[in-house]
Amino acid sequence: MSQSIPRGVFVVFFVFLLTCGCSSEPPLKEPTVTVTDITLADISLRSMTINTTILIDNPNPVGANLNKLAFSMYYLDGTPQYLGHGERYEVDIRENGNTSITIPVTVSNVQALKAIGTLAKEGSITLKVNGSAFIDVAVTEYEMPFEQSREFAASEFDVYFPVSTIASLNVTEGIRTAKDLFSQVTG
Repeated sequence: MSQSIPRGVFVVFFVFLLTCGCSSEPPLKEPTVTVTDITLADISLRSMTINTTILIDNPNPVGANLNKLAFSMYYLDGTPQYLGHGERYEVDIRENGNTSITIPVTVSNVQALKAIGTLAKEGSITLKVNGSAFIDVAVTEYEMPFEQSREFAASEFDVYFPVSTIASLNVTEGIRTAKDLFSQVTG
């Protein structure tokens, strides 16, 4: 009987040692999603392309998967005016670091012309991106909403077209001048 007590103590001590050495993994942390850049990529007669760069910071020691990233883009003219939509699916996210994703948004010429009108009238335009990223880390999925605005000065568009010239045009005068020229040619 006296030998069973030391054996019992030894078994309890042995089990204690085994379980003490086995610590559970630290809890997973939520990744962060931010818009790092909104840039004008191209303007043509048919459309305007705006690149949106999203940065996903995964602080976890395991990689993740971006199941879906979706956002809408607006320009502000008193109220938000819809420009376009961007999406990306199935992107591998690195562990303990940042993953950058650039998504082009093509804006049709109708919305682009309205935005350019606001730019010419105001001398600047504010673009806003609003969306969510759905990130799968191990056995957990996070929905990470994000939002960012950026103001563009008219001078940033001079590479594509002279906004200052557009802003100084008087549409009514232009129509009268065109009518006068037409009547002189036909007349």
